[in-house]
Amino acid sequence: MDESRALRRAGWAGAASIVLLVVGVALGYLVGVDDPSMSDAAILERLNDDARQAAAGVGMPVLAAGVALLLWFATGLRRVLDRLSGGDPLAHAVVPAAALFGGLMITGVSLDVGSAFAAWSDEFTADPNTVRALGMAGQVLALTGLIGCGVLVAVTTRIAQQAGALPTWATWASYAVVVLCLSGFWSGGIASVAFALWLIGAVIGVLRAARRTPPATTIPAQGAPAPKVAGTPPNPTSS
Repeated sequence: MDESRALRRAGWAGAASIVLLVVGVALGYLVGVDDPSMSDAAILERLNDDARQAAAGVGMPVLAAGVALLLWFATGLRRVLDRLSGGDPLAHAVVPAAALFGGLMITGVSLDVGSAFAAWSDEFTADPNTVRALGMAGQVLALTGLIGCGVLVAVTTRIAQQAGALPTWATWASYAVVVLCLSGFWSGGIASVAFALWLIGAVIGVLRAARRTPPATTIPAQGAPAPKVAGTPPNPTSS
């Protein structure tokens, strides 16, 4: 596969990952408990609602697919950064950073919706306080995963800034996203929204890089005869 096609596919994978991550988190939120002030009755109603349980069951594989596509996008972004930086090893940090984010997000959402999955079994009696503790633990883990987002944004912005590929306003906006991600536990949903907006911009950047990349050309094997062109006179030196 040529470079242009690989980058184009990675870019579209990043676009799809944004949609799947948002849908997966939204479906998990239907049964998740991340508000300790929620009443016991409301918590038990969430856990024992069949429709909400089914939504959470669909949300987890959707979330996992979104993380997988995000990793695919991160590999394409790394190739673009390698080209911009001339092979700076710092560019290789973007894939582990995306993996850190994805792993902690899946773990956090799993803890948050685990009580709802257990409620499907008649052998499990939900305790609201336990559900609150698991929900808060899941929220802390998921917000900690934003550290990976901060690393991803910081590395990309630094390399693009050195290469002169970003305007000044975009550079400072990206560094503001880094600060929000690193303080994700306090900024909460603001950091998540800021990273999603930045990710949309990164996807557009990778797709533009794919358009600027010339397609691969096939080079004839050494020693192979050149193809004959109609109307070309024979070589007088040939016997």
